[in-house]
Amino acid sequence: MACLGLMIDRYIKPRLLRLDKLEAARRQIESAIWLWFVDADMVSVHTLTAAAHRLLLDMAEAWEVTAFPFTAAYIPSRTGKGTKTSAPDAATFFKHAKKDVTYVLSEAWTELYLFDAVMAYNNLVDNRCGSAMMSTFVVRFAVQRQELFARGAFSFLEKAVSKDFNIERLEQLSKIDFLKEIFNFLGRPTD
Repeated sequence: MACLGLMIDRYIKPRLLRLDKLEAARRQIESAIWLWFVDADMVSVHTLTAAAHRLLLDMAEAWEVTAFPFTAAYIPSRTGKGTKTSAPDAATFFKHAKKDVTYVLSEAWTELYLFDAVMAYNNLVDNRCGSAMMSTFVVRFAVQRQELFARGAFSFLEKAVSKDFNIERLEQLSKIDFLKEIFNFLGRPTD
């Protein structure tokens, strides 16, 4: 086996990638968003989100700043049964081989978790603005899940979207068609 490794090293030049933790979190979030938009594996969406989320929490702690406005800043508070998220339990389940053999993954909570990671990333970067992919996800999430947002939380978004698009039509688009529509609007290829 060691011989194979030497042979590979001799004939294949490894491509090295140097990046910092914020860049790693951005890549994880964008990969999760891409998988979410193309309706790919929700477990991968969740685990990429969880990894980015953890990095962002750790960086915020090390930098002694608040990473998160947390989703609670955007979403009306709820009380009563069923308000606890399943995100931490899912992250642990997918990371460790414990006694539990199955897990019911909530797509809704995974989307919320991804939204939270995007907002945390935006809160940590200097210019407070994520990538076009992150912004597109936030717009889609807000259009599809309007009932989750506090009234007026995205008034700037509502004005921008309703000025150039018909929000009722956007609601009817599939995730991938929405992505194509937004990226075509921004002048970026989706293929």
